[in-house]
Amino acid sequence: MERGTIDWKSRIIFSPEDVTLFNSSRLLLLFKALTELGIKHGIGLERLCYYDFFAANPFLIVNREDPSWLELEIEGFESNKLEYVSTAQRYRTKRESIKQYLSLLLSKGLIKVKNQGGRILYEITSSGIEISNNMDSLYAMAYRKSAEIVVKKLKDFSDKKLWENASKWLEAKSFQVDLYDLVEDVNE
Repeated sequence: MERGTIDWKSRIIFSPEDVTLFNSSRLLLLFKALTELGIKHGIGLERLCYYDFFAANPFLIVNREDPSWLELEIEGFESNKLEYVSTAQRYRTKRESIKQYLSLLLSKGLIKVKNQGGRILYEITSSGIEISNNMDSLYAMAYRKSAEIVVKKLKDFSDKKLWENASKWLEAKSFQVDLYDLVEDVNE
């Protein structure tokens, strides 16, 4: 490479959220949290998508006056991440991919599917519980806490009320970005 040129490929940031195994594992943690919170008879796809997305991005539904705010910050969640700006688009992308993540969990026998009154529901198996108990990374611990907070907030919402609130929460948030600071960070 010539001196003074930038290798753009080395500047691309890798995100674990782009990896199927990471997302499937996160869903498994969510299924375990659901069981611990008394939701033991399965969950539909739409509700599962909302729970997972908001547990990964809790500050979309938790405001500064909420006592959970500090708990989430202590766990390592950041409220001023730039990715909160494009939430509706990010949710749609996650929503499109969730069946792939569920398929992996199903193929490994970690969750099961059942038809209850014409509704397709997903629930964790005993093997899934055992595997999720062994996930002990810092992210897993933080996500468990966030999932607990989010599910407690949303579990009593009807499907219609959850959809209405989610539509509001997924609106793009406005953040001011100082482009001068951003350019300085890139050049360092």
